[in-house]
Amino acid sequence: MTSSKPPARSASNGGGKVPQRRREPHLSPPAYVLNKHDSRVLDPDNAVRFPGQIIRPTVYVASELLVRYGAFDEVRKPLAEAAGESLKLEITRPDPKILAFARKFELVELAERILTVRVRFVAADPEAPLAPADAWTILQRFRAAVGRKSAAARAVTLNHLLSASVDIGGAPKSVGQGAEGAPKSVGQGAGGPSDAYGVIGYGGRQPVNWIGAPPVYRPDAIVNKEAGRRPVVVVLDTGAGEHDWLPPTIVDRQPKVGSTRIGLIDSKTNPERTGVVGDPLEGVLDADAGHGTFIAGLIRQKCPDAKVLAVRVMYGDGAVNEQELVDVLNWLVLRQAAAQQSGPVDQIIDVVSLSLGYYHEEPADVAYDQLLMLPLTELSLMGVAVVAAAGNDATSRHMYPAGFAPHPGGQVKRNRNGAPLVSVGATNPNDRTTALFSNDGDWVIAKRPGASVVSTLPKTFDAALEPTARVVIKGLGVRETIDPDDFRGGFAVWSGTSFSAPILAGEIAQKLLEAGKLDVCDTASTVTRAWGAISELTKLRRP
Repeated sequence: MTSSKPPARSASNGGGKVPQRRREPHLSPPAYVLNKHDSRVLDPDNAVRFPGQIIRPTVYVASELLVRYGAFDEVRKPLAEAAGESLKLEITRPDPKILAFARKFELVELAERILTVRVRFVAADPEAPLAPADAWTILQRFRAAVGRKSAAARAVTLNHLLSASVDIGGAPKSVGQGAEGAPKSVGQGAGGPSDAYGVIGYGGRQPVNWIGAPPVYRPDAIVNKEAGRRPVVVVLDTGAGEHDWLPPTIVDRQPKVGSTRIGLIDSKTNPERTGVVGDPLEGVLDADAGHGTFIAGLIRQKCPDAKVLAVRVMYGDGAVNEQELVDVLNWLVLRQAAAQQSGPVDQIIDVVSLSLGYYHEEPADVAYDQLLMLPLTELSLMGVAVVAAAGNDATSRHMYPAGFAPHPGGQVKRNRNGAPLVSVGATNPNDRTTALFSNDGDWVIAKRPGASVVSTLPKTFDAALEPTARVVIKGLGVRETIDPDDFRGGFAVWSGTSFSAPILAGEIAQKLLEAGKLDVCDTASTVTRAWGAISELTKLRRP
């Protein structure tokens, strides 16, 4: 559809001010996602609250709370009392391997500052009838007991469910992959014009041809001579599938810290192999199958010489609970600290790309997000540029972790001694306008292409859908329409701020490569390099 007029905004945007969306993002994950992750949606109309407390919808693990490791002994008793006699606490402490790694490199103080304890509430009597535990209600009782504004209260949070899928409030958009879209189903709430981005032919996930040359990965000797080493970009997502652009020499699919593999390692749940994990009876692609592979391809396009660490934290449904994400971030913090302290330089991380997020239930108080913010802050102070997708709900409501970006009125300020987190929204293919689905506001620092973007998908994907017509003619072979889920050609179109973020991540990596001296890895140098690249590419300036 075309128009002779510019986008209609003068009558609806308050003279240039960012409009506030009147309705909340539509947080209604499919039942199978909620069941799989033991999660529920917080309903402000029915939730337990303090007088005057403003609560907004979020998605969280129903029976779990997260506790800062160093505060657990202090809060254990009041947590048990808040749960009541019918529930008992199942406690998951930090992995002994991460504590051992911290001791080896004398990083125990840092580890104790960022690590978390997972507390699960289960029936004290497994035979007794009992309503399911509700972590939100227990959390509110706990806060009432210890004081809402106390340090103890700030040490305990919900275990939020983050996602790359718009069904939960996240990143890619796609409709029409089978009977129920993937990952963007038609009709979010009342629906809207941004749903069109999820339709095949309008930006939804679909096969395409790539006719250009592949990115050139230069020999180590050349890169090391020019820049000292390769920039390293970490992608926390669904992993990376098989593709000619993404060989093991370029993409590490089994990243380690020390001798420990990090992220999800169960091959049976890997959505980047066949793409069909969650719905084997229908055989359709998982909602976010190929998501991490697509992201890795975008980074390769923007920085062909980069090394990519593909850490799998997300399932094919696009969901990851906060604890699992924080665990991986904590490993990365300790890896970076150890590398800067004693080397080797090939363990240094330069950029982290995050195409996931959640909406906080109390956005006015970022203190309650500290368990996620702590490792991100530590990475910042060690010169790691973190780039996060802003979300696809066409709302000005902050999605986290992108909402941690420094912005006017925000609680996270620019820090000269730490690389800023950069939030990224999406633009249309015309390179002039913001994609209608993109979240927006003064908290969105940068925008990059995110609608109908072309990148890599696993060449192993060929799911249950078929061409609408096929004919076999002797001497001419098979003639058919496009098979909508046959990605054996290796390339696809897709849309979402999920893909805007890694484009900027790749650009930052390229700027770091061009600046050189990447083998100089002390904290001051890495922070200065990160600020230099970010300042060139965004509106942020080092204070």
